[in-house]
Amino acid sequence: MRVGIIGLGLVGSAVSKRLGAAGHCVCGYDIAKPAREQAVRDGVHVKPDAAAVAAAASTLFLCLMDSADRRALLWGEQALAAALQPRAVLLDISTARPEDIVEDGKRLAEQGVRLVDVCLSGSSEVIGKGQALALVGDSKANAPYRGLLETFTKAQYFFDRPGEGNRMKLIVNMAFGLNRLALAETLGVAAKAGFDLHTVLDILKSGETYSACMDTKGPKMIAGVYEPPAARLAQHAKDVGLVLELAQSVGARVPISETHLRLLGEVMASGDGDLDNAAIFNAFQ
Repeated sequence: MRVGIIGLGLVGSAVSKRLGAAGHCVCGYDIAKPAREQAVRDGVHVKPDAAAVAAAASTLFLCLMDSADRRALLWGEQALAAALQPRAVLLDISTARPEDIVEDGKRLAEQGVRLVDVCLSGSSEVIGKGQALALVGDSKANAPYRGLLETFTKAQYFFDRPGEGNRMKLIVNMAFGLNRLALAETLGVAAKAGFDLHTVLDILKSGETYSACMDTKGPKMIAGVYEPPAARLAQHAKDVGLVLELAQSVGARVPISETHLRLLGEVMASGDGDLDNAAIFNAFQ
C-alpha cells in the first residue's frame, strides 16, 4: 500500500521505518532538510512538498507537534487541504487539543476528507519496536487503516468519537510524566544523601516501587546523558500544558501536574528543551 507521512522527526521516522519494513511504499515530507535527508537514507520516497505527498497517497499520517502546526499545514502556506485526494484519510498522530481535532475534522469533512486522531502512547524507541499503543478517536468498525497501525503498535484502543484519542493520550502522558518526575525527585534526594544511584535504582526496580521509566529513563538520569532523545522535554511540557487545560475543562484538581509544568519550565529555561525528557532530573540537581 502507498502511504504518506508528513513530519519525519523522531516519531515520523520510527513510523516510516516500520511501515517500510512491512512492505508498504512510504512517501513523505518534512520542512527540515536534515529530516528529509535521513528519510531518504531510511528508504522513504521524499517529496518536494506536502502537496506532492497528498498527490501520491490517499492515506496520510500527520506527525506534527500540535494543532497550530496541523492548521498551518492544512490551510497555511503549504495548503495541504486543497491538495488532498477525494475520500483521503488523515491519521493525525500529534498530541494536540482535543477540541481542535473535532473542529478541523468538521472542516475537512465538508470536502469529503476524514481526519482521525490516532495518538500513540510510547516514545520513538517504543514505536520503532512495534510496541506502542494506538489511542484512536474513531470506531473500530470504521477503521480500514487498522492494519497500518498494527505495523507499529501492539494494541489499538478505539474511543468512537473524534478527539477522544487525544483526550486519552493526555491522560496517559500525565501518568508517564509523573512517573518520571517521581523518579527524578527520588534520585535527587538519594544523590544529596550520598547514596550510589545505581544501587538506589536497583532497589527501586526490585520492589513494588517499580515503574517502566526506571528501565528507560533511570540510566539516562544517572549518566546525565540525554541525547539522542527518544522524546523531547519541550514536547512533554506542551503536553502537560494541554493536560492542565483538560483538567480545567472537566473540573479536576491536578496540583502535582501544575508543579510539574513549573519544573519543566525551569529546565527549559536552562536551554534543555530539546533533550530527552529524562532531563527533568536536572531540576533536582
